[in-house]
Amino acid sequence: MMKRYSISTAVKAAFGVGALSLALVGCGGSDGKDGEDGKPGEIAVDINSATAVQTKIESASYDAAAKTLSFEFSLTNPNGVAVTGLEALTDPLRIAFGRMGTRSEAFTPYSLEDGTQVTGRADGDEEIWLSYRNASKNGVPMTGTNNWRPTRDCPEGLSCLSYLGEGRYRVTAPEIIDTNGLDYDYDANRINGIYLITYGVGQNKLKNVEAYYWDPLTEQSVSSPKKVLEMDTCISCHVGQDHIRHGNYGNTADGCGFCHTDYTQYSGSGIDGEGNTVEFNFDGSIKGLVHAVHTGITEGDRRELAKFNSVIANANNPAFTYEFDGAALDSEGNPKAELNFPASTANCQSCHVSYTTTEETLPEGLTAHALAWFGDKDVTSCQSCHGEYHKGSSLVAPGEDGATMVGCVTCHSSQDGITRGGAFRHFAGHEQASSQAASQAGILVGASYSQIAWDETSATLSFTLNLNKGEEAVTSLHVPRVTVYVNAVDAVKPDAYLAARTSGSATANPDGSYTVTVDASKPNYGLPSLAEVIANGADLAITSSFSTCFKNKSSTLVELDGEGNCAGVLSANAAKTEFVKLDGTPGAVRASAVDYDNCASCHNNDMVARKGAAHYRNADVHTCAQCHEAGDYNSLVVRVHGTFGKAHGRADVHQLVSSANCSACHSDLNFGLENARSTPMRWNKGDASYSSPQAGVCASCHVSSSYEIGGGKDAAKSHIESMGGVVAGSYEAAMLNSESCLTCHSAEKVAELHKQN
Repeated sequence: MMKRYSISTAVKAAFGVGALSLALVGCGGSDGKDGEDGKPGEIAVDINSATAVQTKIESASYDAAAKTLSFEFSLTNPNGVAVTGLEALTDPLRIAFGRMGTRSEAFTPYSLEDGTQVTGRADGDEEIWLSYRNASKNGVPMTGTNNWRPTRDCPEGLSCLSYLGEGRYRVTAPEIIDTNGLDYDYDANRINGIYLITYGVGQNKLKNVEAYYWDPLTEQSVSSPKKVLEMDTCISCHVGQDHIRHGNYGNTADGCGFCHTDYTQYSGSGIDGEGNTVEFNFDGSIKGLVHAVHTGITEGDRRELAKFNSVIANANNPAFTYEFDGAALDSEGNPKAELNFPASTANCQSCHVSYTTTEETLPEGLTAHALAWFGDKDVTSCQSCHGEYHKGSSLVAPGEDGATMVGCVTCHSSQDGITRGGAFRHFAGHEQASSQAASQAGILVGASYSQIAWDETSATLSFTLNLNKGEEAVTSLHVPRVTVYVNAVDAVKPDAYLAARTSGSATANPDGSYTVTVDASKPNYGLPSLAEVIANGADLAITSSFSTCFKNKSSTLVELDGEGNCAGVLSANAAKTEFVKLDGTPGAVRASAVDYDNCASCHNNDMVARKGAAHYRNADVHTCAQCHEAGDYNSLVVRVHGTFGKAHGRADVHQLVSSANCSACHSDLNFGLENARSTPMRWNKGDASYSSPQAGVCASCHVSSSYEIGGGKDAAKSHIESMGGVVAGSYEAAMLNSESCLTCHSAEKVAELHKQN
């Protein structure tokens, strides 16, 4: 049957004109001269309807005579469709403009209290990024970039933002350069650059940033002229745009340097230990801010960092004392709360390229500037962590022209055969002629197990433990104490530890090895004994924890004194868990839903997971689970997800990564309930504290005091229990459950609900 369509009056009229025209032609007549075909209409979306935007600068130039910057860019949605209407908005763009230069160009001479004139820096020729628009605030002359805005800063009578069609725009910025008193100007012989920010545009408040660089002599675009580190090193911890300062206004490795230039200074105030208000200035460069923010495990621990406690907590380095405590100060000048930093203070490798000392071996995209931390060419970079310690601002006075600030680079330089570089000072085992961080040297020690014996009658397990640093034996002469944990996994389905965590006693042998004896007969925490699961054919899981004595500033082993004390530095280590069968051959490896590399991207080799010293070093996820799966502590799932406000449930951790972001730790869809353990999950200390496997995964967040999701934790608990799950019961009850969470909550559904797609 033919469909019928309604034809409007306008269409009927058009149809009639066409028919008449055809009739005239057919009669040999004419309706006049044919006109040109009209241009196709623009395919575009209005800025107020767009849900995401991206810019692409196509060209840029600066007219030195007219003192005007001009550039053209396209604005599209992620599908490449042109976005129109930007020019009609109020304050849609912010533009940073600058060039490469040297520290000497931005140096401002100053006087010391004794009248000494400081006229330069020893690193004055080091390349830095200079802003063409410096800002002043609170009496401090250089507090970042005063971004140029086409609406605010455009001279009256001019149009500085115009639409060119097809999603392309042109910006014209007269008199854009204002260095705020610093003695440098436009330089066509240096790489210039723009940082273009779409600042909350349209009804959906869309954000986007882009860095663009060009060579003024050729007006051709070039790659970033100074890229010290990869942005990936930041976003491995700061997961998502909202978890980097300024959100998407500056979350690129290039963008930060446009405002936080090497010479940026900030002002602040705080309360000292005596209750007095203190005004101070501090380093506002991106380097100085990042070092300051990441220095310390918690505010309290930071003040206890050995010899630095008298350096960091005083006015010589005020950024640490007042600005970056990780918490607001109360009326008495004390932090209201502590912020946990998951990475070790001294682990520069968390961000910087490790052991890459030549330009040829740098990762793609990084420039030679990334090697500067090996050469220690920066007078102040050390001070951003070490303050005034050890003559950090030392001077040399060559003559009548005044003094030059040389600071740490007087000695700490890796140039001309001198290898006292600070980069190497923070590591161990680098085999360079330089000081090493003895506290890190524990990662060089490994453990091996042999001569395993099982006495079924006495339920006693024994084996030999050897510790080695390469070819060198590490013995009781170097190690005060060894702790050994032993558990077991199912040889066929090794998805969980089966028994109560069992400790073994280690006895030193004359040959330097240790004999470890384990009483496997005792069940604990409501869990089966190690002997019971071994009798059922389980494979062993062995983990050793110890500290090794090293000579200070080296990775050289040092023997303990007569009282068993270390005269050097004790470095902690928890060797990776080994899975073996009773005959000593490799055993089944415990399956894990999480990729430990994801954990280690934030929690570096020190595995800083709580207040105090490094929790464990050189560990793996199986080592963590020795305590946090079977034993007297919360299951690892519960501990990490955040029940009772712990770990990723903490508000301060949410500043880095939300607990709802499963893919931050889990790879692919491994967070699905299909990967839940086959054994009960420890909820918390107490007799009735076990949950069934699937229920425990969900309850670790949704039945937590840290969360009020879906109507509250009580509603979530009721829902889980109605589906056969056990939230907090006995081990036996949790083991005999008939939970059906997986029926509805597949991995794909969990991903959808947690917005992983």
